[in-house]
Amino acid sequence: MPFFLQSFRVTNFRSIVDSGEININDCTCLVGTNESGKTNLLIALQKLNPSNGELIVPLTDYPRKQYVTFDTSSGKEPFIRATFKLDESVTAQMGAKLGYSNELLSVVEVARYYNGRYEVNFPGSFLGQYPNKYIHSLLTNFYEQYLTSDLITRDKEEISQDLREFIERLIALLPESGSLGEYDVYNLISQLDEFITVKYSRRQTFRLFVDEQLKTPLENIARLLTHKRIVLTPNQQQLFIDQLPRFVYYTDYGNLDAEIYLPHVIQNSTRQDLGFKERARVRTLKVLFDFVQLKPEEILELGSEISQTKVITRDSYGRIDSTVVETALENTVDQERENKKKREVILQAASAQLTKAFQDWWRQGNYRFRFQADGNHFRIWVSDEKRTEEIELDGRSKGLQWFFSFFLTFRAEQANGHSNCILLLDEPGLSLHPIAQQDLLTFLHSLSRNNQLIYTTHSPFLIGSQELSNLKMLYVGTDGNSVVSDDYRATAQEAEESFYPIRAALNLRASEQLLTSCLPVLVNDVASQIYLQLIKSYLLQTGAHPATKDLLFIPVGGIEGVEPLTRMLGQQVGTLPYVLLDGNATGHALANALVNTSYTSSPSHVIILSESESDERVLEDFLPANDLARHFSRMYRGRQTDDFDYILLPDQSIVRQMEQFAHDNGYTLALNWRLTLAGQVAKTFDKLVPRLQPETVKGWVALFNKLA
Repeated sequence: MPFFLQSFRVTNFRSIVDSGEININDCTCLVGTNESGKTNLLIALQKLNPSNGELIVPLTDYPRKQYVTFDTSSGKEPFIRATFKLDESVTAQMGAKLGYSNELLSVVEVARYYNGRYEVNFPGSFLGQYPNKYIHSLLTNFYEQYLTSDLITRDKEEISQDLREFIERLIALLPESGSLGEYDVYNLISQLDEFITVKYSRRQTFRLFVDEQLKTPLENIARLLTHKRIVLTPNQQQLFIDQLPRFVYYTDYGNLDAEIYLPHVIQNSTRQDLGFKERARVRTLKVLFDFVQLKPEEILELGSEISQTKVITRDSYGRIDSTVVETALENTVDQERENKKKREVILQAASAQLTKAFQDWWRQGNYRFRFQADGNHFRIWVSDEKRTEEIELDGRSKGLQWFFSFFLTFRAEQANGHSNCILLLDEPGLSLHPIAQQDLLTFLHSLSRNNQLIYTTHSPFLIGSQELSNLKMLYVGTDGNSVVSDDYRATAQEAEESFYPIRAALNLRASEQLLTSCLPVLVNDVASQIYLQLIKSYLLQTGAHPATKDLLFIPVGGIEGVEPLTRMLGQQVGTLPYVLLDGNATGHALANALVNTSYTSSPSHVIILSESESDERVLEDFLPANDLARHFSRMYRGRQTDDFDYILLPDQSIVRQMEQFAHDNGYTLALNWRLTLAGQVAKTFDKLVPRLQPETVKGWVALFNKLA
């Protein structure tokens, strides 16, 4: 996609005061209870650039309890900000039009205000100084463009020589590792003006070339440094807005009736006063007839019958003299027969095609569909291998009806190529059986190959545990506002219900893998799971630890979930799972409780990361401290102290030091900061491996020996 959505943020929209920055991947899931704000997030994002022209309605969209302030602000506040990564072709195109380096334009932030206004910014352009390397590239590219232009054939050799020496002189003044301020850039512009005025004031074509290819970009850079960011004109902003992906929001897929009255279909297709559900049904019908490759008007026409003509003869007084019924001409009857046969063949082919395509996605039975046209009526019949008699579509299960309408809609969207669109699905598949929901999840992933997709759910069967980084949890905070989080350790009472589907999904996936002889290991959180998976992969690849068991690390999301989950897993596999606990006071207390109750006969299955509570060892302490410190320093710079990687004490718990550093420097750590840190470590783990010390690997082996 030309614009890849990286993240978005919703503020002051319905139940959402501030969602925080929500990172997005190809297929992202929003999990939460009813009324937690999932729908509001999708609608806010949709209204950034709606595919259906959905309007911003402040009376509905602005937070009701703050609406009294709306007249004061007059809608001059953004409710949605989205950050996009541009592909290389779009970046190069925009760089050429705007005169800025591609690096500054590769990431764009687009905001929309309640008054409908857009604002375009570039996070990479928030600069106080401009890197010299970009100036180097600009000067070098300018001279190369000159050498390939028509000017070179008309200019004398000394002109080319003078220009080359001038460019080289400018480059020599700029150390490649440094940066320029606003004054320095204006000085370059001044030298350029002087060079052109003194030597080439009468060469208008050459002056225009220099102005366009070099002076204008330098003036843009100077303006950037003046404003501390790239400032676009309204017309320049429109270049980006015109290429924004459209957001397609779906919440109702318009289940079809078994018998469709074609004249009503034709009439409703042009009506503008239909309700929401009726519009959804009309959309699904349009998709259906597109699939059949016939318009409703054509189906009616192909099925129309030639009526007999009655001829009445009257005498001079107006009395009926005779009545004759004229039959249709033979060629007309033949044409009618041919039309009906053609219609039947087309419908049979469409039925077979739909049946085959549907079976690729619906695994709950081998269903066969048959389309039938009879006069003004169009019917859909369904049968399967167990019930061979045909039944109307609306006589089958709600789940089958939903998936049929959903499948038709999205098959058409794929065929039409939802180019440059992002799909927003609100609670899809609620009426489906759990196994069918898993089939639907596979279907969603296939859609996300071509279009980014965000969907909401509270069903554990629509949560892929293999993509935990794509899950966002929503719940209602104590103040009644929606809260968005990917910190699964949140133990606030209001978050428990929203976290439950995630925990249930993990339990379901774990149970499936346990049946294939995996050894479950319960860990505190997703960050711990990431670290252990990295360590496990390294030990297996290097042979430092034998692959005696397939360890499955299951994040519990809070110590309160450990004890019931151990019972559940123990019942499934006949033995208690391992429990890996942090070495703090809470971990030791839980370990003692487990050993004295359910783990009396298996105390070795309860593993604490430190012998003493005072050590407070966590899994971060098993990773190279200097590497973690560098990642943390990039997240939180020192304000009152040196950066964290300069003051790290290697013999103390690193997480406790990080928390103290944040306190000393006035930071409030995000709820999910440890998960974010773990994600950064995972991205660079391959580069970290060559620097591993023997004692670090020895500690990993010792830890995994306890799980053997």
